[in-house]
Amino acid sequence: MVGLPRPTVFRLLLTLEEEGFVDRRDTLYSLGWDLARVARSADPAAGLVARVRDTVHALAEGLGETVTLSLRQGLFDYDLVLQESPRTIGVTMSDMRGMRWPLYASATGKLLLAELSPEQVTSVIGGELPKLAARTITDMGQLHAELDRVRQQGWAHIDDELEDGIFAIAVPLRDNVGQLFAALAMVAPKHRIDVEDTIQRRLGTLLDAAKQLTHQLTSTMPASA
Repeated sequence: MVGLPRPTVFRLLLTLEEEGFVDRRDTLYSLGWDLARVARSADPAAGLVARVRDTVHALAEGLGETVTLSLRQGLFDYDLVLQESPRTIGVTMSDMRGMRWPLYASATGKLLLAELSPEQVTSVIGGELPKLAARTITDMGQLHAELDRVRQQGWAHIDDELEDGIFAIAVPLRDNVGQLFAALAMVAPKHRIDVEDTIQRRLGTLLDAAKQLTHQLTSTMPASA
């Protein structure tokens, strides 16, 4: 597949094995423990934030609300790496970086769950959906129906589901093989917006920004085979 002679590939793998970057069992190779150690010490947001901060800040200014960018971590989690709020509003959302929310009650979480099979959703969510706010989804059947809608429409939102008085809408960023790798979201207090009007007027802006950010973040990725 890589177009190298078999003896060359073997020598490269032998060197990687000696350094702990791959493990070998008979003729089968897998990523090694030392590679995992190096990966854990790296900050995935270090270069990324500098690359996209201006775009996210301009989006927050244009929307007039707080905007977040979250990177997917494995199958079932995100890392919120960037949060920008406009200068024009007196009261902004508190810093959400480092915080974790139940996936079923957050807009970005619904995007992630919509990528999974029903069995995976049940596995990661568990048997209960605790009520967090007035309109939290607490029934698994209702959640699966909501995830079907998210898959069909390509975006997700919450309205009094994570916290009373909070609205959020999220759109996906996908790599060049179609995999969700990040989520872009707008978060706003409901006293400042009309929900339906906000979806109609701002969804397109978020989707356009997601395309721009995807290009900025994946322009160096190799094209899929």
